[in-house]
Amino acid sequence: MSDKEKKNMYLTVADLSTMGFAMVISIILGLVAGLYLDNRFGTEPIFTLILIFGGILAGFRIMYKTYMRFFSEDNSDESDS
Repeated sequence: MSDKEKKNMYLTVADLSTMGFAMVISIILGLVAGLYLDNRFGTEPIFTLILIFGGILAGFRIMYKTYMRFFSEDNSDESDS
């Protein structure tokens, strides 16, 4: 395995490992923002539920884009060979 292939493999693993962090961070940000807005306006669970759902959607979107980028790179590498 050449140095370039090894470096590419490490970058791919690092990129894929960020998917879980992105999911957790987006949900936590939605939760914190929702709790803040609910406390500020006195609308107990409304903003929290909406923003948690938005955080979940954002996390899945990030995961999907990363997943698609990973597999599009794999397919382009195989077609070059």
